[in-house]
Amino acid sequence: MKTFKPTLKYVRVGLSCCGDDWIQTESSRYDLERLGCIRAEQVEDANLLVIQGTLNASLQTEVESFYAKMRAPKYVIAVGTCACGGGLFPLNSSEKIPVDIYVTGCPPRPEAIMNGILSLREVQK
Repeated sequence: MKTFKPTLKYVRVGLSCCGDDWIQTESSRYDLERLGCIRAEQVEDANLLVIQGTLNASLQTEVESFYAKMRAPKYVIAVGTCACGGGLFPLNSSEKIPVDIYVTGCPPRPEAIMNGILSLREVQK
């Protein structure tokens, strides 16, 4: 009998064009739910933090507070070139928040985002 891994409940933080492709990934065409990844209603219920787009200093403070409120085990995915490498505002988000999966691209295609989720499922305990 096959056992399923626990559901990933995510909260998204970020701006820019990466959010559009994440919304496409949530749509019926790509259906992120079939990978066991659903949106959390509150930060306290989430175990996956999705960082998208540019992180400036004030937004990084909010992201750190979201990460502190999340339930364990905590996972983080950085989506897009700006979140992975800094983009216009080179601020390394992984200094205080450990990033598990990097999905590069500007913006990354929904297929790349789904591949990142599948890679996280392999890492997940």
